[in-house]
Amino acid sequence: MSKTNGIETDASLEDRAVHRRREKLLQLLAENGALKVADLIGLLGVSPATVRRDLSELEAVGRLTRKFGGAGPAKSSSLVEQTFQQKRELARAEKERIARLAAGLVQPGMAVVLDSGTTMWRLAAALKDKAPLVVLTSSLAVVEELANVNGIQIRVTGGRFRGENLDFVGPEAVAAFGRFHADMAFLGGDSFIVGSGLYASDEASAEVTVAIAGCSAQVVGVVDHTKFASRACYRVLPCEEFDCVVSDSGLNEETTALMRAGPFKLLIAD
Repeated sequence: MSKTNGIETDASLEDRAVHRRREKLLQLLAENGALKVADLIGLLGVSPATVRRDLSELEAVGRLTRKFGGAGPAKSSSLVEQTFQQKRELARAEKERIARLAAGLVQPGMAVVLDSGTTMWRLAAALKDKAPLVVLTSSLAVVEELANVNGIQIRVTGGRFRGENLDFVGPEAVAAFGRFHADMAFLGGDSFIVGSGLYASDEASAEVTVAIAGCSAQVVGVVDHTKFASRACYRVLPCEEFDCVVSDSGLNEETTALMRAGPFKLLIAD
């Protein structure tokens, strides 16, 4: 950018406008997965030629992937990014806030256990400044996030690997948790029913999460508001066995009131 007598030139202002527009374009692709050129024209309020030029230049530097008639987010070499791309967009902002709030419960020097899932993946990222820590997990996503963080020891359960969830399940995973004692365990799930507890949609996940809860002095449920509108078949843990549940401000007033009356501490990430 250039200035004349301390005043930004028209070219400088135009550069800034282009940068903001392209960052907005990338954000739209991240939120929607993929968009047509016609969609981007309307959302950005610019001409077809401008959109096509932006797409070409952003593709050239690896910021997006061109598709027929439109574009999508850049392809990632990370198995975690590829597998979780759609799941991470569901309540993405809420999961990030929940992760930061839950991470505040952890103190350096603790041994902690992390369940699997996209919220646990973001919680792992939020724990990077909590070293020294010992982290036991059944989640490959957690391992990838923390693998190169100094002062964090990672222990992985092993077991049968599920590529669709990037986690380990089965007797070996369950047994690994049984040999471990943690200061705090963080549990995810597919559904939380007020007055009943946390549920999983499949038996293998439920068995692992039960084992996680059983190896820790404190148990924290980490569930965004969408889990309260979902239903799953396998109960993992009743309400009275949680020490704390962390959710977000998307909970309606009735659910929030009922949760605050529960046998655990409720933390809401605003």
